[in-house]
Amino acid sequence: MTPSLEPVAGCLATTNMLIPLVLGDLTDDLARRRTRDGEGPSIAWEVGHMLDYRCQLIGLLGAPRASPFTVAFATSSATDGADYPTVAEFRRLWKDIEADLQAALEGAGEATVRKAVQDGPHVGRPVLDAVAFFMFHEAYHMGAIGAIRKAMGLAGPAELVMAQAAGQGPADREH
Repeated sequence: MTPSLEPVAGCLATTNMLIPLVLGDLTDDLARRRTRDGEGPSIAWEVGHMLDYRCQLIGLLGAPRASPFTVAFATSSATDGADYPTVAEFRRLWKDIEADLQAALEGAGEATVRKAVQDGPHVGRPVLDAVAFFMFHEAYHMGAIGAIRKAMGLAGPAELVMAQAAGQGPADREH
């Protein structure tokens, strides 16, 4: 891995640690519960959206990966989630894409991150600039997941991390 991607890998590792925690105590119904009086996104939509962006990130790093999430989570608004993956499926999909992303990070050299993005909103900018945006974007959506959890009366990500560290949280059990 090129040294310029090491902080990126650290940010991604934080999200990889948080996703099992924020999904660990959710039922499919809770994960699909929409915000803003049923008009906004759900945790399930947020996770699907993040997975789509991770597939895009893998491609930017030189290992094209088709995203099965684009239609439902990037080019369409949130829905009632009836056709979204289950929480268990999201957890499996996250692990699969996490492994592919790690391989893409490890395989990306300095030339990859310095070349210009060829299409999309970051066209002409260095790949590393787009990667920085992706990290901001992912952090934003993790924050949204935390806000949705708190609005539902559930523990937020920080509380889940502290509970796990103390050996008290639902994330301590194997899923």
